[in-house]
Amino acid sequence: MSVVKNTLQENYIFFLRELSRIEHEINSLPKGSISAKKIGGITYYYHQWREGKRVKSVSIGRKTPSDLINSINRRKNLEVQKKEILNNVNVIVKAIDTQEVTVHEILRLFSQNKINVLLIGSYCMPAYREALNINLPTIRTQGVDFLVSYPYKGKKVNIGSLLSELGFSVGFNPDGSTYFTNGTFKIDFLTPEKGKATDRAVSIKELGINAEPLRYLQMLFDNSIHVQTKDFAYNIPNPWVFAFHKILAMKNRKVQSKKEKDLLQVVSILREIRGLPQEFRKSIKYLKTLPPRWQRTIKEHIKNHLPEYFIFSSPS
Repeated sequence: MSVVKNTLQENYIFFLRELSRIEHEINSLPKGSISAKKIGGITYYYHQWREGKRVKSVSIGRKTPSDLINSINRRKNLEVQKKEILNNVNVIVKAIDTQEVTVHEILRLFSQNKINVLLIGSYCMPAYREALNINLPTIRTQGVDFLVSYPYKGKKVNIGSLLSELGFSVGFNPDGSTYFTNGTFKIDFLTPEKGKATDRAVSIKELGINAEPLRYLQMLFDNSIHVQTKDFAYNIPNPWVFAFHKILAMKNRKVQSKKEKDLLQVVSILREIRGLPQEFRKSIKYLKTLPPRWQRTIKEHIKNHLPEYFIFSSPS
């Protein structure tokens, strides 16, 4: 079964790349058709195409427009190919976890191109399960978040060009920060907020993106974990640092469902850490390095939601 699954995953990525290539070529070719009309015994040719509900027509003279005809036919052939590939993708989607495959392929691209970012958000949960062998709920969403340091330290790469290979196109959030979407997934880039709060995105010129600045994100770089798979490597926050950050950031959540998701992640992670004496002691030691106000917020939250954590004592 693993051979079949791997083959399906490889085909899924292949088809995504083909869709991206075909879509790019389609957009560069003329659409519509060529019509011919006889006026006074002379044949005139017209290029016609539809824009919304309107049909536009442009006269192209009396000469047979062979190059234009070839380009239009090429577009039609590509559109047929696109439809066939989409049918294949739909079949594969029913057979594999395309969320996992897509996120892994994004991580692979970033790893191969030495893009120095930290995977954060809900996709850390399956990463913790795989990398640290701790029992956590797998919570996956259509949003994939990456943390970027500012100033950026790493190789200069155009992220947009890389992600276009997987069918992602660029967009901009209201604050001017960059996101990429393929119609299903949305990739966002965040960076630690420095100085006074701002609603303006931060330009990361080395990567060709704008990142959204948010509070408390700097701590996620502390004690981060380097995950090495057989095909690629990536970085994730330390699990208890991730949980402490979630507690601090949770108070700014406006959507109740997201608060509940954050709470589930925090409780799940800290319950596992509590059962690992060495990691538990490290978490307590790290907590004491945080600003006093942050410590109070974290301790109060744990007392209310996970009293068995015994935040004030060492495990037996």
